[in-house]
Amino acid sequence: MDPATLPADLGQFKCFLDLFCRELPKGCRPLDEQNNWLAPSDGLIVADSTFSSEGSFLIKGCPYSAQELVPNRSHQMLHAYRAVQIYLAPRDYHRYHAPCDLTITSAESFPGDLQPVDPSLARRSLRVLAKNRRVLLNCRDAEGDWFALIFIGALNVGEMRFCFDPSLGLAPIFPGSRNYDPLPQLRRGQELGRFEFGSTVLMIVPPKLNAKFKLGDRTLARVAMFDTFSK
Repeated sequence: MDPATLPADLGQFKCFLDLFCRELPKGCRPLDEQNNWLAPSDGLIVADSTFSSEGSFLIKGCPYSAQELVPNRSHQMLHAYRAVQIYLAPRDYHRYHAPCDLTITSAESFPGDLQPVDPSLARRSLRVLAKNRRVLLNCRDAEGDWFALIFIGALNVGEMRFCFDPSLGLAPIFPGSRNYDPLPQLRRGQELGRFEFGSTVLMIVPPKLNAKFKLGDRTLARVAMFDTFSK
């Protein structure tokens, strides 16, 4: 756990969940002044896959179709997009943040299992990224390019919370889509929500981004994850 996120006074928390899902201390992880994309969460990068000509992402050795992960997105639109999976362990900071200035165009909810997503426990046959409980945010960046953030439930993780929509992600989750008027807008690094215990985030990002990481690296929320846009 990042020592900078540890509270000075444990007595300020009413229960263990409040401690576990605490916010960053004031002044922690100030944003740099560059226009790069940030990591949405703390965690470990366990997969980095480019959309294939067959219409799927190969994630942890398991193929996932576009329809499974991002319904209603065409193969042509997803050309050269990449899927990056960040696994949050119990020791990680559990809030997530906007990776860039963004607009949320819709949110989709998918009921499902709560199988482990820990890379050491998850089996390919479980296909957890398509079968576990999850919430998909369809987003646009400042240039209008679509991308997605998918928040996936796991063992003992039944709920996800979102600052812009307090009822989104709460159990029980029913299948459906939410549209917003006005559309929620967040600034780069702004808090987006939190997991209530650990889980995983899947980013589906456009090919214009250059990765600042490699597979197996650790991420920190609000710290640069992609370089500025490639030309």
